[in-house]
Amino acid sequence: MNFRVVWQRSVAFLILVLGSVTVYALISLNIFRNAQEAQWQDHYENLSHVIAKEAEQWIADPEGVDKYKNLVEHYQYALGIDVAFINSEGFPWGRSSADPAFATNSNVLETVCSQGRFVLSDDSGMTMITGIGEQESCGKGFVKIQIPATTYRAKLNQLWQYWLLVSSIALMVGLFLALVLRDYSIKQVENLTIALQQIRQGNFRKLEHIDPPNELTGLSLAINEMAEHLGDQFARLTSERSKLSAVFDQMTDGVLIADVKGRVELLNPAAERLFGIDRKKGLGRSVVEVLRYHQLVDLWRAAKNGQRQTTMLEIGPQHIFLQATGMPLKTAEIGTTLILFQDLTQLRRLETVRRDFISNVSHELRTPLASLKALNETLQEGALEDPPAAKRFILRMETEIDNITQLVNEILDLSRIESGKVPLSFQRIQPCELLRPAYERMELQVARAGLELVFDCQPNLPPVFADPNRIVQVIINLIHNATKATPPGGRITLSAFQDGNFIVILVKDTGIGIPKDDLTRIFERFFKSDRARSSGGTGLGLSIARHMVESHGGSIWAESEKDQGSTLYISLPIA
Repeated sequence: MNFRVVWQRSVAFLILVLGSVTVYALISLNIFRNAQEAQWQDHYENLSHVIAKEAEQWIADPEGVDKYKNLVEHYQYALGIDVAFINSEGFPWGRSSADPAFATNSNVLETVCSQGRFVLSDDSGMTMITGIGEQESCGKGFVKIQIPATTYRAKLNQLWQYWLLVSSIALMVGLFLALVLRDYSIKQVENLTIALQQIRQGNFRKLEHIDPPNELTGLSLAINEMAEHLGDQFARLTSERSKLSAVFDQMTDGVLIADVKGRVELLNPAAERLFGIDRKKGLGRSVVEVLRYHQLVDLWRAAKNGQRQTTMLEIGPQHIFLQATGMPLKTAEIGTTLILFQDLTQLRRLETVRRDFISNVSHELRTPLASLKALNETLQEGALEDPPAAKRFILRMETEIDNITQLVNEILDLSRIESGKVPLSFQRIQPCELLRPAYERMELQVARAGLELVFDCQPNLPPVFADPNRIVQVIINLIHNATKATPPGGRITLSAFQDGNFIVILVKDTGIGIPKDDLTRIFERFFKSDRARSSGGTGLGLSIARHMVESHGGSIWAESEKDQGSTLYISLPIA
């Protein structure tokens, strides 16, 4: 680019120099040519008078014709011009040219007689006619000479050669001056061009260009001020863009922005995860291709028309519950829309849990309360007068009250565990020391149920870091559930083994098993499989066990097949 600028200036300068020299040369040569022709005309006019004076002595001589011929040959040989002596009728007495056009008409001769001479000059040469003798004796004879243009214009060729030489020198001088001026003016333009290129590349502070005190000083200062202003604005915009991008990237809600033609302009990571599409592949594609749900496409069309709407829908195999809000972006181009996606799946699940909790608590409380009411009414209707019956009813009322108390205590325990308010007393303890107290407390109860409780624990297992009372209570709860689920004659095994960095405690029974569909739900609050409902219970025991084990950094899970028994596992990290 700099090269083109230099040569544009140089060529213009050279054309100006060459044009000036050419115009000057043409004017000068024309003036010189006219001056030369006037000088040669005077010269040949004098020559014609000399010849006429010499020929005058033979005008009356009968033998003058021969003398004229000799005189013609003499001048032709000596001067290289055509000479003719013409009579009064215009025909030559003697001539050096055989051209028939050399004859002269009478009108020309009359002009000579009236003016003393006749001169004709054109591109071919010069013709001059002079009378012989005095003017009053005009008509006796004439001298006619013709001089070719090459005779008096020969020196002009040399002038043209000189002009070419001068032009060449002028061009060389002009080229030299152009290169010199390039360092004087074009260099500054180049520096300013470099500065603008640096601005385009994002350099707004340290521009590599000089600031000389000349006619470009104002331009340089303006560029510096503009660069600093642009730098400040660019920095602010970059900072705001970074903040906005960080907000979009960290938002848990999905954001999609589409232009007036329905092409996706922005798609944040949350929206990518919701619709399972890569941002690079999604940008530039149509809203219909990216969203793929007609409710969302209708929402976008309504927002494009200036309407703000909200819709709820469920998408994907994971049954994600979305609240989508479409709105027009009034600060952007007309037709640009924004769609906000809020994942309400967890809230919906929590709402379901809340409804189930209320339903289950109501169900669990309804039965003992109804029983208490019936027993109370029975006592009031006369059972108090029958002491044995009254005692039996009071014992049943006490049992129902214990069930209600157990339910309330378990709900309170679960609430405290979930909120992290249960104090835990951790200590290093051998796994067998966790299993043995549970085995001893449940051995008699399992035996009364007609079952066998097997204790199988290796004493060389590494210790774990746990609260013994809490973990023992969890193991007792699992044994109690296994006892209710195992028919008489069955077996319950209590064991432990090492699995990597964890100690795994298992409670295995030979009972009726857990249906496959219930395995993922047995640790939910109030959930009961069919086998448990027939045996009573609140349905909170396994939920409490899960939260307690997880508070120890472990996990709990179950494996079972219908009618093949169940195994519940507790893993605790090794201390």
